[in-house]
Amino acid sequence: MLGFAIVDRLPSAAATAVWLTTHVGGTTVQHTNAVVIDLDDDEYGKKIYALTADRIVVLTEGSSADGLFEHALGVDAFDELIAETAARQLLIEKAITDYMAKSKNKNLVIPNFPAPPMLPTETRAEPQHRALGVANYVAAVWSGWFATEEQRLRRNTDPRTGASPWIMPEELAAPEVSEFPPAFAGRVQPEPLRAC
Repeated sequence: MLGFAIVDRLPSAAATAVWLTTHVGGTTVQHTNAVVIDLDDDEYGKKIYALTADRIVVLTEGSSADGLFEHALGVDAFDELIAETAARQLLIEKAITDYMAKSKNKNLVIPNFPAPPMLPTETRAEPQHRALGVANYVAAVWSGWFATEEQRLRRNTDPRTGASPWIMPEELAAPEVSEFPPAFAGRVQPEPLRAC
């Protein structure tokens, strides 16, 4: 899975915009490409496929999949990612508080997690602007998940002894950062690879 392809394909528009948003490492999520394709382009279908294959397609409000995508999501799917991220943050905070009480170590720091982003309201009607607004939102929500996972992972292994789990309980002791939380991971599917 290469990341997300945010697609703006309004039935009344003369072009489709696609923004690619990718996890590039650590907690960093970036836009890696953006393309506007005219509907009358002879290679329209091939270009859309080349941009979206092995990516999770997210359609902007009012956009149509029109048979191009098998697993496209609406932007509202990210409500679930935000909710799961917030739930994970509460578990991390509780684990730290419990460990502080158990160990009598009052020097531990509870992370200050940022508030989840708000979906922007795009006033410009051009596909590229509508897609960019959603792509920025997707990147911010996904970055929030990775930042949460980074905080969990920092407290997983004791730096002095290498013992794991450490502050995090067994159920939060995965040794690496996961791409998505469990329920959201079960909901998203990348577009399949196929011969052109």
